[in-house]
Amino acid sequence: MSQRHITYGTHRHHLSPEPKPGPIFLPSFTLSTVLAKCWSRTESNDEERQSLISPTPPSTVPGKYGSCAQILHYGSHSSVRLYVRKGSATKQLHVIKVFRHSSDPLIKAIQQFEESLSSSVSHPNLLKTIDIFQNDRRETCLVTQYCDGGDLNALLATADRVLASQEADCFFKQIVRGVSFLHDNGIAHRNLRTENILLTSRGAVKIADFGSATWVHSDDSRSSAIHLHLSALGSPPRKLVGSLPYLAPEEFGAEGALDYRAGDIWAVGIVYLAMRCGRLLWKAACAEEDARFAEYVHGRKSCDGFAVIERLGEMCCRNVIYAMLHPDPGKRIRAADALRSEWIYDVLVCDAGENGR
Repeated sequence: MSQRHITYGTHRHHLSPEPKPGPIFLPSFTLSTVLAKCWSRTESNDEERQSLISPTPPSTVPGKYGSCAQILHYGSHSSVRLYVRKGSATKQLHVIKVFRHSSDPLIKAIQQFEESLSSSVSHPNLLKTIDIFQNDRRETCLVTQYCDGGDLNALLATADRVLASQEADCFFKQIVRGVSFLHDNGIAHRNLRTENILLTSRGAVKIADFGSATWVHSDDSRSSAIHLHLSALGSPPRKLVGSLPYLAPEEFGAEGALDYRAGDIWAVGIVYLAMRCGRLLWKAACAEEDARFAEYVHGRKSCDGFAVIERLGEMCCRNVIYAMLHPDPGKRIRAADALRSEWIYDVLVCDAGENGR
């Protein structure tokens, strides 16, 4: 992976298209595996179990999307498949997410909310839903663009070194722009992590996976058409979601998070440090359970600061990361304010990042 300077003030990313699966870079520590026993229902769910044991073959989709070439994900309530249309001058690739039927009212509500959200938002740094249809089993299918640069997690796993600051900063500004758009419209993503940051081969960032998203009551976004649409639909109630290393400290408290957008900001800060350091700094943001996080809390209060962040470079950069990773969510910087900071404001974004291609 490399960069090439074209003219003063511009740059391009050259990412290998359709990267091969590499070693696991960042352990997931997903709550579904760590806390499954805490949240499992006492009664058996034969419907969910059978869907995993005997996955159904792909159903009929419109001919313009071609045929299924690969199963990218197969979960208990949905599957994600790569479709390839052959016979044209250039190979056309699309990703189709299929929501399977469920008798659980909560699952139905979550699927409906994700469908409405993904089809409502439009931003260069958000994965775009280009079509919605029902297959021959009357399952709802979401069609999205295919990102030929893979995801940020795979890029970091195969990189010979950590990302250069210029490249990491470009990706970071695109991520913050996408998150700011969501937050301005009263939407919290709630599952931001390197696996959900997709890339085109030219370096455009696409935030993906709105399956955990929720809308937030906010005076700032009441006039937003997207917010009005989603609030009318209603956001389904959710338990604690996300991946442990990216969860903000308030998620581990007795009261939980009051504004999930602050949790998004925390996760974005963790993503930036992963790009610059090549690793996750702690397993969970809980000082009682994780010594590395306790070291961070102590370090940010000391004159010397936290060593990992202090090595990032300019003070204006370090200040923004400290502000994103403030243990108090009420004092954490907002996405829009981060974009106006001296550091991020001056970060140069590649042409692909500007136009989303």
